[in-house]
Amino acid sequence: MGGDPVEGHGIEKHVPLFLLPVVFAIYLITAAPTVYLGDSGEFTAAAFSLGIPHNSGYPLYSLVGKIFCLIPLGNVGFRMNLMSALFASITVLLTYDIILRFTRKILCSLTAACFLAFTPLFWSQTVSAEVYPLHCFFMALMIGLLWQWDQERDFRQLLLFVFVTGLSFANHMQTVMLAPPVLYFIISGDKRVLFTPRRFTAVSIFFILPLLLYLYLPLRTQAGAAIHWGDPDNLERFLAHVTATAHRGAYVFSAGPSEYLSRFIDGLRVISRQYGVLLFLSLWGWMGLSSLRWKIFFVGVLLCDMFYTVFLNIISLEITPFPLPSSIVLAILMGMGLNRLIQWAGRQKKIGTGVRRALSAAFCLTPLLALTTNFGLCDQSKNYTAYEHALNIFRTVDPGSTIFLDGDNNVFPVAYGRIVEGMGEAVTLHDRHNVIFKWVLPRYPFTFAGSWEELESAVINRIITHGSHRGVYFAVMNPFNLSLPKGYGIRPFGILLRIVHGDSNKAPPDKIWDYYYTKSYYDNFNRDYMNREVTCRYFFRLGEGLYLGGKPREGLRMLRLASAMGYDDTSMHSDLGVFYADHGLFEKARGELEKALEFHDNLSGVLNNWGYCYHKEGEYEKAVPFFKRAIHLEPDNHSYYNNLGFTLSRMGDREGAASVFRKSLSIKRDQPEIVEFMRKHDLPCEPDERISQ
Repeated sequence: MGGDPVEGHGIEKHVPLFLLPVVFAIYLITAAPTVYLGDSGEFTAAAFSLGIPHNSGYPLYSLVGKIFCLIPLGNVGFRMNLMSALFASITVLLTYDIILRFTRKILCSLTAACFLAFTPLFWSQTVSAEVYPLHCFFMALMIGLLWQWDQERDFRQLLLFVFVTGLSFANHMQTVMLAPPVLYFIISGDKRVLFTPRRFTAVSIFFILPLLLYLYLPLRTQAGAAIHWGDPDNLERFLAHVTATAHRGAYVFSAGPSEYLSRFIDGLRVISRQYGVLLFLSLWGWMGLSSLRWKIFFVGVLLCDMFYTVFLNIISLEITPFPLPSSIVLAILMGMGLNRLIQWAGRQKKIGTGVRRALSAAFCLTPLLALTTNFGLCDQSKNYTAYEHALNIFRTVDPGSTIFLDGDNNVFPVAYGRIVEGMGEAVTLHDRHNVIFKWVLPRYPFTFAGSWEELESAVINRIITHGSHRGVYFAVMNPFNLSLPKGYGIRPFGILLRIVHGDSNKAPPDKIWDYYYTKSYYDNFNRDYMNREVTCRYFFRLGEGLYLGGKPREGLRMLRLASAMGYDDTSMHSDLGVFYADHGLFEKARGELEKALEFHDNLSGVLNNWGYCYHKEGEYEKAVPFFKRAIHLEPDNHSYYNNLGFTLSRMGDREGAASVFRKSLSIKRDQPEIVEFMRKHDLPCEPDERISQ
């Protein structure tokens, strides 16, 4: 294991001269030409404005990103994508160097590092603005520094390692998952290195110094940064933001055993798709390690990364690449395994020189195979979807209008468009979670005591009633949970929903679709889940508009396209099912709801929509069990109770309907349409204390 890297003819000195630029060039060729969907818009806007993105705040990423925003090359979105490509390329180079230190074989090191570079999981993070390439850079750098310290046991090298670890924490808190294997490795190598007072003090100082970068959060909040998520300018909010307190209840240990088992299997699938049978090479490489400490370290990284992936977050693995640290470790072990394979072949007298060379050449071609196989999968060079989506949102409305935004794929592209590109400055923006485009409550002064959902509803209703004459719109992925003032409804209006006073069934003007940029929607490139979500929503709104505008054949064609584009999007299939049910196309509705059930990530919502479909069909007895199952899964969702109440009322069960409606009102008091329905049908609307307890 020990020793310096091979010096054979000095070739190893020249490998970085072509490895880094070649990998970087390929990443640039496939990078998105502007802002990407998901967190990309938020991270880019935060870096551009020296703002604060979602927890944990990512201060180092924002500061380094600001430097890239100043590079006079392309638009700001592309400059941030450039940052991802560069740090990912350096990570590949560092991975090559780590394998070279272990094996002293250039061929094995180059093969495994390049294979990592062109795995879909790793490559996909190089095409857009994301924090993970910088996180991977720090991880590879930390492993390399740990190897160097283990060889020489120079305390100064350990201090450098600790400082780099602190910098990594200033970028991404997922670094904490390296703590158990790292602490084991250091303490098992030198039991006293961390426990003498002098050295412990030095290590603490070098770890804490880079963490002072988190002072960026309160400083930029006080300075009035364009994005100041969480307002971390006092100790309570600072700690809540950095430690992601607000998300812990929803993401950390928040699922059941079956969900965790499913997520564990999904995590294994993600890794197996990257390496396939080459995982056996990684296993063989691990088995060949002569150092038990390194064996335990690498297994520790894999286990801790899987623990984080399964238990500490519930975001879909289609969206967020949590297993990246595992992917880097497996690449390192793969290089070691390849070295063992070549050495084994060399010892076999029955295997001729030509066969051994062919075997080596075959494994050397694996990166080329990965490159050619995954190029089309990762190429986003034609992807303008996020930029066009933001532009189209602003093109839908007139100056002086108000837009409520919900969902990352609406809020973040619009954040980029407004903060970076200056789009729609005459339009008022509010995001429903009040984190980026914050509510200006002094304009609507009132005293309030209640839940967050009730406050949100009260603010939205007040804005609607005071600003509907100028135009109030919603850019939301799920419009069915909107609570509107009495007498107001929702009208489809291009890709948005417009709030109207009175009839909400009128179609939007046909010409509105002529104002949209749509090149990316029709372009042929591979779309990930987020891109499919936005694209299928566009075709859904277009199909909806055509159908309501008297062109049912064209409308149904667009709706079928939306269904095909969003094949694994539960929300899309549910919305299509509801639309078809609303217009009496019950067979089509059931077909879409079957697909929603297949890919569901929210079973209660799908069951509720099944009940709604049967209700519209007049099959009330079939609808009731679905509503009750939805309520059982999500007992605090007032809309499920309302749907059950409407169905029971149609069945003539007045007492049951009244009881269900009272339960709904105990969950959410501000529902004037429910109170009016109960009054109209002579149902007692006083709160029922027995039900609300």
